[in-house]
Amino acid sequence: MDRNCQNCDKPAEAPWTLCKTCRRGYARLLHRLRVNLHLLQAVARREYRLSEPGAGGRPQGGDAPAPINLHAQDMLDQTEDGLQDMWNETGVESRPRWQALLRDAPRRLPDLCRASRSGHWLTWLIHACERIEPLIDRRPRTRRIIGVCPECGREVLAAKGETLLLCKCGNPINVAELREQSQAKAETIHLTKTPAGMSQWLRENYGYEVSRKVIIMWIRRGKLPSSKPVEDGYYEFSIREIVSMAMAYSNRQ
Repeated sequence: MDRNCQNCDKPAEAPWTLCKTCRRGYARLLHRLRVNLHLLQAVARREYRLSEPGAGGRPQGGDAPAPINLHAQDMLDQTEDGLQDMWNETGVESRPRWQALLRDAPRRLPDLCRASRSGHWLTWLIHACERIEPLIDRRPRTRRIIGVCPECGREVLAAKGETLLLCKCGNPINVAELREQSQAKAETIHLTKTPAGMSQWLRENYGYEVSRKVIIMWIRRGKLPSSKPVEDGYYEFSIREIVSMAMAYSNRQ
């Protein structure tokens, strides 16, 4: 009997409780969590340290630091408890350590994706990774608008490589799918801007550095056939055309 995916509400074939796309996302999240927890363990043991700018020098007052990072250790313990509860729903009655659980994840994935609360645990995995990552990685992540949430209408931002995330309203977002939907919608949308304004729009929304002069050159050479002049230096730009050109131009730089 077919049912709906517990994560995205699309059709899922029995006996699965998640659709094929979400099952793939589940596998990626388990791998991501395994990497994160190894780094978190190193942070907890003070084997791996993230320094803030200007944080060098000796601590004031002469107090020795705790032998472990208690906040990181608490998060490690909480995540391990969650993983054990997740595995319990697949029939594993013992409570192995997180290292053993995640090492066994590829073999257990079919059971996890057939569990009665698979959608709940997929959401929990996303939250777990989002809570851990600020403690283990302070490299800036460029997040771009990929579309709007179909539930609440908020703009959704994603970084390169992200596949599943949660909107602030709690709605699970399939990043690749939302990107495709937004691109399809962009096919029919035009923006009226000056070449300088379009240069700024491309930079702010897509991260493409294309100068005003380059955009003018494209117009003069007929590279943007759907873009028409309006008045006072403004043009009606086809989003599909200008983004495609900017992408190709950026890849050549």
